[in-house]
Amino acid sequence: MEENFRIIGSKLLAVEGKDECQFFEALLKFEKIGAVQIIDIGGKNKFRTELPLLMNMEGFRNVIALGFVRDAEEKMAVSAFQSICDTLKKYNLPIPDSINAINNSSGLKTGIFIMPDNYGTGMLENLCLKTIAGTPVESCINDFQTCFLPLMPPAEQEKFNESKSRVLSYLATRSPIVNSPGLAALKGYWDFHHVCFEEIKKFLHQLFDRE
Repeated sequence: MEENFRIIGSKLLAVEGKDECQFFEALLKFEKIGAVQIIDIGGKNKFRTELPLLMNMEGFRNVIALGFVRDAEEKMAVSAFQSICDTLKKYNLPIPDSINAINNSSGLKTGIFIMPDNYGTGMLENLCLKTIAGTPVESCINDFQTCFLPLMPPAEQEKFNESKSRVLSYLATRSPIVNSPGLAALKGYWDFHHVCFEEIKKFLHQLFDRE
């Protein structure tokens, strides 16, 4: 979290970084879900260290809804889910029964969503890329990837993140060009009407809109 962060609301959404903050700022606005304070945790490995700091802040006792969103990355989503559950258990906070479920058994609602789909591997970029699946621009990106990948030095191929590369390739087709999925969301470059966003939108409404 940023050094000067303060709790100013009763509904909190903790996410991995600045990019996710921008993405959810746009999505919450699109869904007309207001009064949610988005927290930049500072990385997927920071949830367990930042949560106790958050709990000790003035204003946490007034929080009625607390959500967590992080990427699955190379492991199946259940691994990331269990990691956050272990942290909640350590600090005696309500634990959701399953991914994408909301625990509403006490005065504090909690929920966990693992990108991109609460099931497999991947990240925010994989979810966003679903909006261009089957489109002509995806064919252009496929051709570009096929062209340059064999030209990459082996050392770079080992660290290559195809999903991030494909997102940046797509954003290079938009004007003005932006360089992250979060900024793209603020610009309206992701179609939030797309069916791929239904699960994350449902999660946000259940956590922040309903008593």
